[in-house]
Amino acid sequence: MKLGLREIVFIVLLMGMPVGAYFFVFRPHNQRDAEMMHQIQAKQTKLRALNQAMGTLGDLKNEIGALNKAIKFFESKLPSEKEIDKVLQEVWRLAEANKLATKSIRTLERSSQNCFTNLDGPHAEQPIAMQLEGDFMGFYSFLQAMENQPRIIRIHKMALSKPDRTSDATPTTEGRMKAEFTVSVFFERNRPAGT
Repeated sequence: MKLGLREIVFIVLLMGMPVGAYFFVFRPHNQRDAEMMHQIQAKQTKLRALNQAMGTLGDLKNEIGALNKAIKFFESKLPSEKEIDKVLQEVWRLAEANKLATKSIRTLERSSQNCFTNLDGPHAEQPIAMQLEGDFMGFYSFLQAMENQPRIIRIHKMALSKPDRTSDATPTTEGRMKAEFTVSVFFERNRPAGT
């Protein structure tokens, strides 16, 4: 069998068809497939991030609901600005009920040094300086009663000392004490009483 020019050209064309098909059909098709796979992976990543964000959003809704309930609970414990005198009367009554002598009660001017709340916000506190004298166990009972109050009251800057002995006729100062402290009564500004 003799190979002539026509047969050689035919064999070259026959072998060139797969090579041409690779360069003109399969290679561009593979590039498109790779590009589509990259786009699919990018979209799946975005979808996972979106699903995670949606899950977090659901958790945030629950958390916001719980925080709103907590805010309502604490606001129910805040008297209005007009009810502060009732809270002070209750503190005075607690002191008398625990056999403590009230030596002094005076309101202090609100400032950033003695208040935790924003001075211009919807909630505020009124610091009150108090001096009490009496039996230590009575004072301890007074502090427990203050802690159990339905209103939010904070005691800070407390100093305890023994009362001065003025004469021999004065009974012993054993077990007696003098307390100087500041009570902060938290309240809500401009809220009608009874709400």
